[in-house]
Amino acid sequence: MKKLTILKTQNLKSYYILEVMGKKRYIQAVDGVDMEIGENEIYGIAGESGCGKTTLIKTLFSMIEPPLNVMGGKLYYKIGDEYVDIFQLSNEEMRKLRWEYVSYIPQGSMSVLNPVTKIIESFEDFIKAHKKVKKEEIRKPVEEHLNALGLPTTVLDAYPHQLSGGMRQRVTIALATVMKPKIIIADEPTTALDVVAQRGVIQLLEDIQQKQKNTIILVTHDMGVHANIADKIGIMYAGKIIEEANTIEIFENPLHPYTKYLIGSLPKMGDKSYKISAPGSPPSLYNPPSGCRFHPRCDKAMEICKKEEPKLVEIKQGHKVACFLYSKEMET
Repeated sequence: MKKLTILKTQNLKSYYILEVMGKKRYIQAVDGVDMEIGENEIYGIAGESGCGKTTLIKTLFSMIEPPLNVMGGKLYYKIGDEYVDIFQLSNEEMRKLRWEYVSYIPQGSMSVLNPVTKIIESFEDFIKAHKKVKKEEIRKPVEEHLNALGLPTTVLDAYPHQLSGGMRQRVTIALATVMKPKIIIADEPTTALDVVAQRGVIQLLEDIQQKQKNTIILVTHDMGVHANIADKIGIMYAGKIIEEANTIEIFENPLHPYTKYLIGSLPKMGDKSYKISAPGSPPSLYNPPSGCRFHPRCDKAMEICKKEEPKLVEIKQGHKVACFLYSKEMET
């Protein structure tokens, strides 16, 4: 049964506009993304560094600051029974949605936590920005929230530097979910953590999603993390979503040549064979290749791949790919 869509985009484009030697340069970090993300699921976004993952989720959070600009397309949140065009909202209307309806977990916990204040004060700032409550009324529900997530309440009286990196990241996740938002957007939440701390963060995100029944949009280049936590995965390459399917389908039946390289390069227990990654380097997003952006690195490239851009089409139920090897446009 198909889940109700809680967030969707139509031909979404977000570019960085830079002034270089008196001329404007357009970095096409997100270029024509169409996606639908369901309620009560974990949606993973995967791809190598520099493919536009972080820019995409910043745009989904409507965190648009120069030099980043939305160049076109639509972004909708399902609020109540209707879809709201987020780019048409005022700054004040969007501020009310943040943290209550949609929250954001950025890379690196220290970019969220104030290094000179105790953790409890960060929670107080978040909650008082959205609810009219007295300071003394905040600590108890925050402690209940931490207890529900299996985190010690003693962290509330600590400064960020007194906590380990893994605990800081878990506190950041607790902070982003204290208002029980419908959508949580997480940008590389396990970056720079050891494998034990990574496991703790992944388990916390899973527990939150199961208890709050919200939607988590998770960005990481680590396919192992996606395998452990994501219900559905979108593969991103050079500013575009090139394949999308449920996690088991992506790992067992990758279709796009780039996805095959991603999956094929993963280590497996007992497998000592030589792993081959995608040849060459990612393209420049300032001047991307014509046609399919992967064609200069693809051993299956055809003439049409160099000239025309493949559309993201559904090959079978729930599995979409942008590749002329499978596209109906190639059928005669």
